[in-house]
Amino acid sequence: AITPTCFERFLDCGEDGVCPDNPAWTESDAGEGDAEWDKQTEAFEDCGCDRICPGDDGYPGPDEGEEDGEFNALWLAGFQTGRPVNEVHDDLWARTIAFRKGDTTVAIVSMDVFGYFFDDVQEARALIAASGTDVDHVVISSTHNHEGPDTLGQYGLQIGKRGVNDPWMVEVKEGIAASVAEAVAALRPAEMVATEVDISTAVPEKGTRNFINDKRDPRIVDEMMGVAWFRGLDDGETIATLVSLGNHPEALAHLNNAITSDFAHSLREAMENGVDWRSGAVDGLGGMSMYLQASVGGMMTPLGVEVTNIDGDVFEAATFEKAEAIGQSLATLALRSLTQAAPAEDPDLRLLATELYLPIDNHSFQAMFLMGVFERETFNYDKQANLTDSNIPEVLTEMDLIDIGPVRMLTVPGELLPELAIGGYDGSHTNIGNYTDPIVNLDRENAADLSQAPEGPYLKDQMGRPFNWIIGLGNDEVGYIIPPYNFVVDDRIPFIEEAGGDHYEETNSLGPRTAPIVLDWAERLIAWSPDAQ
Repeated sequence: AITPTCFERFLDCGEDGVCPDNPAWTESDAGEGDAEWDKQTEAFEDCGCDRICPGDDGYPGPDEGEEDGEFNALWLAGFQTGRPVNEVHDDLWARTIAFRKGDTTVAIVSMDVFGYFFDDVQEARALIAASGTDVDHVVISSTHNHEGPDTLGQYGLQIGKRGVNDPWMVEVKEGIAASVAEAVAALRPAEMVATEVDISTAVPEKGTRNFINDKRDPRIVDEMMGVAWFRGLDDGETIATLVSLGNHPEALAHLNNAITSDFAHSLREAMENGVDWRSGAVDGLGGMSMYLQASVGGMMTPLGVEVTNIDGDVFEAATFEKAEAIGQSLATLALRSLTQAAPAEDPDLRLLATELYLPIDNHSFQAMFLMGVFERETFNYDKQANLTDSNIPEVLTEMDLIDIGPVRMLTVPGELLPELAIGGYDGSHTNIGNYTDPIVNLDRENAADLSQAPEGPYLKDQMGRPFNWIIGLGNDEVGYIIPPYNFVVDDRIPFIEEAGGDHYEETNSLGPRTAPIVLDWAERLIAWSPDAQ
């Protein structure tokens, strides 16, 4: 677990600042209980890390940060700035599975965080190496959880204020190292079962819209969920299960102040322990379950989705019940699919990795680097000169290609739009059941011109294994990775103001050159593999 323990709460008491437990309280007023902190009118409990105040039962005495007059907040990442944590609903995790064949050992980590810069990945790897853990390569991916603390910097108190809690980030790195060490120490002979499931079949009349709302034209959703199961060769007991699907973990939306791993929590719990549906129980597999993010750009989200679970119950509001419905339903599909799958024969293990540079074309991102909101090294420009079109900083990042039996994983350093992985410009992956939304709304400003869309073969076709997984936010988070033909920025204040139509993602992207560079290096990795066509 990497759940932070040190933070102070705010008092959600509205414009008058008077809470219900105050004798002066008469009735709720504007802003009271809305889960949004108004720093002008609402106070905070200055009670230190443990959040136990003088006069509370069990008060142990003052601790770190108590009565110092400062709001020692943890800021939740995603949505907007100024979103403080008030409680913990469920743990955040760094979960690791390690693979060894011959003299090659690879560990894959999935963390319940918004994103993790490559510089932090390198520091975590150094910590693992210093500990003596016998591993050749460590992949660190983020679930892109929008209900955990800021790990990048841009979601602090307000725009321009860094929101990362540095002591907690040290704990995160230590948690990663401990997780990898535990997985490597537990290596034992195993067999592998891999399959995939079309999530649009759960509620055919809704199709993928039962779980995912594509909020950007063209409406293209990768409906395939990758599933893998590893069990002991000697006893058949589950070691781990992996589930990979592209969807933002943000079912709780922006009016939530509780730390949670969102639907990933319920998905993993159900994979391990099963679900007691009224229509019939589904058994879990035990072991440890991991959720790996996939092609999440574009934007793949449960926001605005009406979820029907396996029992037919419907959830629309942004609640924990909705997050549970998504996670448990997806896990049920995954568990059922594994009952039809056979073990892989003599699965191989192969790793290819490359470092690459990506230019920071986004003016807003450039400013955040200069202000220290983003703390990572930049390269290949004159730091003493003004930034211009010919003097643009770059970030160093990484991409990996990992073969594990019939599964091939390609890590991408951000949020890849699904159409770059699967195409679908012909409508073959619109897949939204009885919904009648067109693939592109031509009446919208700056509508996508599909005649300019790239032709195939697309990434998953090129990868060439029976099961091809995109591991989104793998070893980095550089934002949305958008095809250049549909990359539109505001012509007055580019990247800072959003262009008309479906072009929010450009404001959170490095720029239009990112996708071509990522695709080029992906194709090189695939071509370098011994079984390349």
